[in-house]
Amino acid sequence: MANTVVIKKAAEVGAASVVRLGDQEEWRSTCGIRRDFVPVGKDEPVWFHYMRIHDARKHLHKRTTEYYYVTEGVGEMDLDDETVAIAKGDMIIVPPGVAHAARPTTDAELHVLIVVVPPAGGDGNDQFDV
Repeated sequence: MANTVVIKKAAEVGAASVVRLGDQEEWRSTCGIRRDFVPVGKDEPVWFHYMRIHDARKHLHKRTTEYYYVTEGVGEMDLDDETVAIAKGDMIIVPPGVAHAARPTTDAELHVLIVVVPPAGGDGNDQFDV
């Protein structure tokens, strides 16, 4: 996990803030190229990522549920031993213990927003490659 990623805020008004995708650092994760919207840490109730998926590795999580919302592209997702078609507008809910990986089925990347609940704590002990 990239615990050192700094979230750049475009504006802060009291306790509220505005975070712009284009201001965030991209880095390579298990699923592809990722940008975070909230700091990865124990004090956050969720993690929120934007992913450009093209070469994800199949993995599972011991404690977290991931909510994938496809914002662009078409592809497929392995969920344990099944493969399902996914496309823009689809929500895929991956509970703990389900091995998963997504990939595009065209030359274009697959873009998804991912909400992770609860956050894994940044210790790397929640994710396992399969």
